[in-house]
Amino acid sequence: MKYFALLTILSLLTLITHPVYADNVPEKLDEMISKYNDKELFSGVVMLAKDGEVIYKKTAGYADWENKTPVNLQTLFNIASIGKMFTATLIMQLEKEGKLNMNDALSKYLHIFPDEIGSKITIKLLLEMKAGLGDYFASPYYRRNFEKFTTVDAYLNLIKDEPLLYEPGQGQEYSNSGYAVLGGVIEKITGKSYEQNLKERIFEPLGMKNSYYKQFKDKLENRAFATNINFAGNKRNMREEASPSPAGGIYTNAEDLLKMDAYLKSSKLLGDGIRAGGTPGWNSIFGQYKNGYTLIILSNFGRVADEIEMKFEKILKNEPFGEPAMPLQMILYKTFKEKGSTGLSKNLKSILEQKDMEYSDMPLNDFGYQLMEAGELDMAIEIFKLNTELFPDIANTYDSLAEAYMNKGNKELAILNYKKVLEMRPQNENAKKMLEQLSK
Repeated sequence: MKYFALLTILSLLTLITHPVYADNVPEKLDEMISKYNDKELFSGVVMLAKDGEVIYKKTAGYADWENKTPVNLQTLFNIASIGKMFTATLIMQLEKEGKLNMNDALSKYLHIFPDEIGSKITIKLLLEMKAGLGDYFASPYYRRNFEKFTTVDAYLNLIKDEPLLYEPGQGQEYSNSGYAVLGGVIEKITGKSYEQNLKERIFEPLGMKNSYYKQFKDKLENRAFATNINFAGNKRNMREEASPSPAGGIYTNAEDLLKMDAYLKSSKLLGDGIRAGGTPGWNSIFGQYKNGYTLIILSNFGRVADEIEMKFEKILKNEPFGEPAMPLQMILYKTFKEKGSTGLSKNLKSILEQKDMEYSDMPLNDFGYQLMEAGELDMAIEIFKLNTELFPDIANTYDSLAEAYMNKGNKELAILNYKKVLEMRPQNENAKKMLEQLSK
């Protein structure tokens, strides 16, 4: 079964300091972006401000690569997990108004968990991702029915059945579920929907007229489309695979985010830091630096905004920022062609480390599906086989390999691997369904 690594990164309280600054930051930033643009490795908007004044802005690539619609400064992008910043802001507003306390128990507002659990989870633990909650994106039901999740209650009804990953306060784990729960707290206290709170408390007062809590069915003018770059460097639009929630999914543009920047600096509700959001096809940066710089990067290519921000930090420290990095799928393809399955196996950890990505089954799974969709079925099978060898305890690796064998017409090996999935995950409905079809 195909699934994607949902790349989500957020640092709400990290302070970034730079003792030495470059004098020609805008010029160096432009030099860097031009290199990405020349190689068609960046698509989106870059805006740099100093003490609230825009000192650099540039657009590159296409909002819609299939129809060659250029990006402009007003183009709307999905900022993914940067949406958590808005949820945290709403919570801080309510605290400032005396309507909640950071040490309040979740059970004071919501009863989605038994009291022995809800009484241990505090608002502060939810904000800091220390409440023991996980990630609703990992739910197969959500991945199959994401377009049905149009309310916060829909998320809460899913999350209430998730087991805790650890005792509240005894660990820290990136948690989209925790921020969806915070959205429920906001709704309970205000008596208004999360979307209404966004509009009435942030978007409208700040004049953010181009910011939207976009549902799957909603149509937006001048929006970008998430773009996939495959192993050959070809680009195509991707379908949406998530609905908005208090954990992320707002559509906005650079000019509106600069208004949010001014508000956060004047209100001091949140500390400076680097906030990033990413899902397949989307990657955004909202960076507030202690030296007065604000960097906004909105891209409809995955991971490139993170990479540019890291190079920007080198610019601030007068260090060489290097050349643009090749997208992951292109690196995997080149390594496999030159060094084979064994070479890719030996180099995978270092490749992912260079991309600041977790060593997991997900990158090869995505790469294998790209190959399969491009008609490179034999190579896809080799990649999926390698994934089962590297990650033998992950049922999805066998599911993907079974699908590839089925497409190849090798019924026997498809059945063998679907049976392996059921041995590991007896409730896997997809494997049951495929075995039933193959047995006819």
